Amino acid sequence: MRPEDNMKMNVTTYVAMTAVMVAIPPSAGGTYPAGRQLVGLSLFVATQYDFERWRFALHRRMVLAGESEAPLLEWAADLLPADAILIGWNVDHALVPLLLDAAETAPPVVAHHFLARLHRLLRGGVVDLSLPRGGAGAPPLTAVAEEMAIRSPYLDRESVLSAWATGDTDQLGHDLADEALAIWRVFVRTAGLAGIGAEAATDDWMRRRRRMRVVTPTGSRS
Repeated sequence: MRPEDNMKMNVTTYVAMTAVMVAIPPSAGGTYPAGRQLVGLSLFVATQYDFERWRFALHRRMVLAGESEAPLLEWAADLLPADAILIGWNVDHALVPLLLDAAETAPPVVAHHFLARLHRLLRGGVVDLSLPRGGAGAPPLTAVAEEMAIRSPYLDRESVLSAWATGDTDQLGHDLADEALAIWRVFVRTAGLAGIGAEAATDDWMRRRRRMRVVTPTGSRS
């Protein structure tokens, strides 16, 4: 064994991913069947170093009506870590099929880039939090999070469609990011004692994040 091997850091990365879509009705003449379009993605990335220190990042991106799904896929592919564990809600029946549908209609270069990164992520392991609660028949994430006193916004189809169609997606993006954070919080809460350190680190990160948001560029507080 080389001496430097003893100095290698133990790193574990988790990615809580959530997505939102809108249903597309069929064309009047029947030329195009009903479908769905991916309109937003959010990633909460948590990295643990040597079982003690944590680093967090929260990302979100939306597209407007008339815009392609391709920028979302390219953006997500660039952010997905090389070695991580995916955490989601209804991963097999909702999240992954939605992502694959979007890749199917994306330009070949974008689709290849995204699918390669997604495949690499899935090989690292998947935690589907809905499975212990019934999988495809599980209650909404909002209800489960509420049982644990965790905030998770309710993204109903009507409000999502309205925000996407009118270009008012800023709040929707924030809600989607909150949903990704809720997925992470449910994950660490269900880990019991093993998740106590992660939850405390998450709380501390959120407090620091809130403080940074209320400080203006001049240093005064808003």
